[in-house]
Amino acid sequence: MTSFDAIRSTVADVDLDAIASNVEAIRARAKADVIAVVKADAYGHGAEAVAETSFEAGAVMVAVATIEEGLVLREGGVNGPILVLLGPTDSSEVGHAVALDLVLVVWDLDRARAISEAATALRRDARVHFKVDTGLTRLGAPANEAATRYRAIASLPHLEIDGIFTHFATADDPDPSNDRVQLERFREVLRSIPDRPRLVHAAASAGVAAFGPVEGMNAVRTGLSIYGLHAAPHLAGALALRPALSWRSRVHRLASVSAGTGVSYGHEYRLPRDGRIATVPVGYGDGLPRVAGKDGVVLVRGHRVPFAGRVCMDLVMLDVTDVDGAREGDEVVLIGAQGSASQTAEDLAEACGTINYEIVTGIRRRVPRRYFRGGHVVATRTLAEGHHAR
Repeated sequence: MTSFDAIRSTVADVDLDAIASNVEAIRARAKADVIAVVKADAYGHGAEAVAETSFEAGAVMVAVATIEEGLVLREGGVNGPILVLLGPTDSSEVGHAVALDLVLVVWDLDRARAISEAATALRRDARVHFKVDTGLTRLGAPANEAATRYRAIASLPHLEIDGIFTHFATADDPDPSNDRVQLERFREVLRSIPDRPRLVHAAASAGVAAFGPVEGMNAVRTGLSIYGLHAAPHLAGALALRPALSWRSRVHRLASVSAGTGVSYGHEYRLPRDGRIATVPVGYGDGLPRVAGKDGVVLVRGHRVPFAGRVCMDLVMLDVTDVDGAREGDEVVLIGAQGSASQTAEDLAEACGTINYEIVTGIRRRVPRRYFRGGHVVATRTLAEGHHAR
């Protein structure tokens, strides 16, 4: 990728060509339409750019968690269908959501009636997706009540049921038997509904990798795999994905220090010999988990370098005594490649005792994003200026 004028030395680069390639790979694997999940700021990648790219790559819809996330996309110029997975969580949201033409998730008559009334007042039709709880025990109509609720909702004025779906609980487990039970429960609900809506979906990223095409489903609802990340190690071979995000910083200060010198808060790390400490302007205020200070590493000049002491809010320190030629301005890679060395989001997650979802989603908005197509910067997003095409 080509360089771009520095916004800040700590930056996340997002390869939009990888996003597009991943959407195509998902569609080929599932043989179904793709609903691209861009909630939580597109898992930390930046919802505006990822939504636009997903539509260009053939996604039929994007999905967010909250109505406010949908509002951000609309204000960012995203005009395609936006599914709100939580639906309205407060009555005050309903009118705004209908006015923005957001597709809302429903599972009970009261919520659906409020949407119908708002649509009637605005003299327009509202679209919804009906969710069935087949075993995750989180959101949705209980399977044994779903058909009755569905028919009642379908009869409401100015309301169109555009989709019906469920969500698997254990698709990332090596044993998929629980999800097959869930799928059969969902099919029983579908059999009891005479006129199915346009979109029927069950599989998310893990389900697409585990099952491929699923009979009776014409769409999939994928988040993690859009970003080139795998839901579980045993599923990594099922989809040819390209990680889209790299996260880098640079050495801000390099100091020679004596053996025994304490580093960072609490002096939990002391130099075992005379050496050099590099300070890097990235910390838990940027989304680097504080626990990374225990077992995490970064890449400097192709070397895997552990953190020296505690991760601070804005800074981390590295013991670069054994890194020949280390100097101020050197690139520091948290996620990505450097020469023949690389570190993935999964690697960093393992060091922090968490999952790749949490690592990328946790990268804060104050970390600038640069968006690349064909190796060139096509857009940026900064805390001060927001998202801008170049």
